[in-house]
Amino acid sequence: MRKTYFSMQFIASLAVMHSLAWATDASTKPHAQNGDIIISANSDEDEKDSKGSLTVQSNMKATKEIQQTAGGVAVVDSKDFENKYTLNFQDTLAYIPGVYAQKRFGEEVRISIRGSGLSRGFHLRGLDLLQDGIPFNLADGAADFQEADSLAVQRIEVFKGANALEYGSSTLGGAVNMVSKTGKSTPGDFVRAEGGSFNTYRLNVQSGRDFGDSDAFLSVTGTSSDGFRQHTDQKNIKINSNFGKAISDNAETRFYVSGNIIDQELPGSLSRTDALNSPKKADGLAINDDQKRDIRSLRVSNKTTFKVNDNNKVDIGAFVNLKDLFHPLAFFIGVIDQESIDYGAFIEGSGEYHLSDYRNRYTLGLRSHLGEVNAKRYQNNQGSRGALIGSAVQNSKNVTLYGENHFFILPQFALVTGAQLRHSQRKLDNKINSLASDSQNYNAFNPKIGILFEPNKDMQFFANVSKSHEPPTFSELTQGGVASGFTPVNAQKAWTAEIGTRGIYDIASWDISLYRSWLRDEMLQYTTGSGIPATTFNANNTIHQGIEFGLDLQLAQSIFSNDDNLQLRNAYTFSDYQFDGDTQYGNNNIAGQPKHFFQSEIRYDNSHGWYVAPQIELAGGAEVDFSNTVQTPGYGIVGLNAGYDINPNITLFVDGRNLLNKKYISTFSTTVNGAGNVFYPGDGRAVYSGLRVKL
Repeated sequence: MRKTYFSMQFIASLAVMHSLAWATDASTKPHAQNGDIIISANSDEDEKDSKGSLTVQSNMKATKEIQQTAGGVAVVDSKDFENKYTLNFQDTLAYIPGVYAQKRFGEEVRISIRGSGLSRGFHLRGLDLLQDGIPFNLADGAADFQEADSLAVQRIEVFKGANALEYGSSTLGGAVNMVSKTGKSTPGDFVRAEGGSFNTYRLNVQSGRDFGDSDAFLSVTGTSSDGFRQHTDQKNIKINSNFGKAISDNAETRFYVSGNIIDQELPGSLSRTDALNSPKKADGLAINDDQKRDIRSLRVSNKTTFKVNDNNKVDIGAFVNLKDLFHPLAFFIGVIDQESIDYGAFIEGSGEYHLSDYRNRYTLGLRSHLGEVNAKRYQNNQGSRGALIGSAVQNSKNVTLYGENHFFILPQFALVTGAQLRHSQRKLDNKINSLASDSQNYNAFNPKIGILFEPNKDMQFFANVSKSHEPPTFSELTQGGVASGFTPVNAQKAWTAEIGTRGIYDIASWDISLYRSWLRDEMLQYTTGSGIPATTFNANNTIHQGIEFGLDLQLAQSIFSNDDNLQLRNAYTFSDYQFDGDTQYGNNNIAGQPKHFFQSEIRYDNSHGWYVAPQIELAGGAEVDFSNTVQTPGYGIVGLNAGYDINPNITLFVDGRNLLNKKYISTFSTTVNGAGNVFYPGDGRAVYSGLRVKL
């Protein structure tokens, strides 16, 4: 019944968008490879205003604005990954230093920034994931990845740590915001067909129209794949659409509608031996219990921007997200069956003015995010619902007031101050066992202070100190075996200090951040033994510190022909996470992520429209358990991406992964001492090819 209902919603959405009178289109610029690091441009004429609007800035303008942040940020233009088979954040956020994203299966990845949610063995915690500023996370902070469609995105914005304050984020990791294409950014009709290893097929159709005072965009993607491992079949349909309308010369409103039908089989995790020697295997329980994660979702939102004057604007908006999750797991867990509704609103003012003779930039906003999950659990009868064994209503509320100010003491030097007031509530109404009902409030004040120094238009230096605060999700609060009330898990707090620089000089562009976080009550998760119900505990004191180093080099130009070029991209992440005098673990390393992680690509672009780009990924060994007795082996894998622009409207590309067929461990779930079946093998050799056509 649910599948029929959501299918009707998708068809209705598609019909509404197609009913628009698609009119004349505008041509797009030929493809050009762009780096992530852009400090400034000659003028806004480098990217015409037609690429952006009041509600959705152009990529160039957004990058320049984001890089006024006194801390680690990044912007990934879709041009960086449009000629690749991009299934998940491991693909789209490659070459962003400080972002550790490794595939478990399908779109499911372990993504961590500065150790956020590091030991979470499933889904996501410690990072705010958004699309067009609207949360992908449920209101309790947990999130899935499957609903994201990289083909509908024009850029991805990464805000590390407290640098995500503009989205009301209070997490250690910060925020990742996917910005949708619009009729202005992507006018015209496009068809994209891809296929490759593991019986993978994907078809995407897009249509964008710019009517001058309005624009519309629609993207529909269908994917089918058997996956590298047993029991990883997936089939999905993803629809993303938006319509923007200028209310006046100084106001614009934009409506977003998206929906998903996702069916994903789960392979489970393996022993270390099987992961390294028989990586295609699935866990026997995953097959016997037909474990999977099927999602039906509908997302509707609006954003309206009012331009007060040339330097100031106000954004207001609201959203509603509906989601059905059917999630059979191992027999001792059962079938997780949830219906959820998330909703909220926001208002934000931003701009700049002069205070006496001093320039001043500001952001001030208020955000709310509320959610209700009707959470049921059934016995698992080989992937079907059995007897009802759990029923509860989970309510979450979050209200955040935030502000940030740049006061320019000198034209090149700004003092940055910010603060955040946040109230959160988690409330559980257990329909079967009233003694297990509970509620908890969490209040936080998170200040921030920093400096931003820009000696010239191509170079910046920054530093900041900030506080973060993360309440537990319902997964932490309602752990198995709890007789009454919530499991006593405290909110995670941290102070983070950061210094860094980014810029361009001659052939080099760079982005470097060094940080150190002092955490208290870090929520760490581990796989437990029989009869031990709690899987999350609060560590007393822990330390996260690291280096995020990105370096791009323009090695040569006009080598074999005019206007050809050779570029080298490098991203290195050093992550050092430790207990600090813990009574049980001393100063051991915190398990979950290799200390050293490096990605590099050297790319040659020929003036006749073809390119070739060999790639390499290197990772050191990672601690698996908090006792530091088991470590994954380090690995190195190589790939190759190549493409050819047949003409301005037709592009062919091929994307090769792990070409030497290296057997390695991609990621794992953390443990206390030793390790069992907690490992996820990396995919073997894979080759995908694609064709993009502008009609």
